[in-house]
Amino acid sequence: MLEIKGKEYGLKFGFTFAERLTKDYSTDDAEGFRRLIGQIVDGDPKALVAAYRYALDVPAKQLPSARDVANALEDNGMFSKGDEAFKDLCDEMKKSGFFQMNLTYYLNAVKSQVKNAKEALSAISNKDDKQAAEVSLRQAEAMEKELKTRLKKLGL
Repeated sequence: MLEIKGKEYGLKFGFTFAERLTKDYSTDDAEGFRRLIGQIVDGDPKALVAAYRYALDVPAKQLPSARDVANALEDNGMFSKGDEAFKDLCDEMKKSGFFQMNLTYYLNAVKSQVKNAKEALSAISNKDDKQAAEVSLRQAEAMEKELKTRLKKLGL
């Protein structure tokens, strides 16, 4: 529950949440989710505002502004919690099977980047191209490792 201007709102991290991410936060389903999760992983406070706002269980026409949600989170002491604020958010998100499916989809996409980089590297014979492919592979592996570490810290 989140209280905004004296009114309590329930939270749902389901299909409507995903639609709002797509409509207002990206150009496609996967991108909206990746963007939000990436910001959560990075500890971006704006991700807290976006996540809570898009999860509010109200029709689109009644959706409070981002500023109103941010003010409610501030009043609630959320921004003074540091990483614990992101853990609280993730605990709420984990309650949704739809969210869990999206998270699995996202993690599989990251793993696929590593796999594709390995396959590309194995098919390259040109020395200069091979060096570039090795850099891409290292970057993909580092991203996957960092993401897993942060998600584990957040309890996801």
